[in-house]
Amino acid sequence: MSGEQVMGKVRATIFLAALLAGHGAVSGQDAQAPRTTVLSRGSATVTGQPIAMPPAFEVVISRTELPAGGVLPMHRHPWPRYAIVEQGRLRVRYEEAGLVREFGPGEAVIEAIGQWHEGEVVGREPVRLIVIDHVPPGETNVVRR
Repeated sequence: MSGEQVMGKVRATIFLAALLAGHGAVSGQDAQAPRTTVLSRGSATVTGQPIAMPPAFEVVISRTELPAGGVLPMHRHPWPRYAIVEQGRLRVRYEEAGLVREFGPGEAVIEAIGQWHEGEVVGREPVRLIVIDHVPPGETNVVRR
């Protein structure tokens, strides 16, 4: 699969996630016309890695919910993962990159591949994410430390 084909699939996946997250809604006079807002576009992860797809993959779309005060323990993703924050604020610390980022409602992230990171809910509101994974058929995309 060429780099251009891979990026086409990545863009299509991110667009699908935006639609599922409800970010294409409009109101008023143009309520019948679709409106697309690009939440993220890139060829690299949040830590600057190039996006590399598994040779054969399936797309898994899921919702992750974290309660107020919740944490994501240290973990890594062996394959590409994209997340859109629907609700709340999440602070993520990328160990190897020495990077700390905070994401809020409507923001999208192209996750680091193979790099250890952890997250925590910021504030009193729970966090809800739409997550899209590209994984080899039947595989999971979370490895815990």
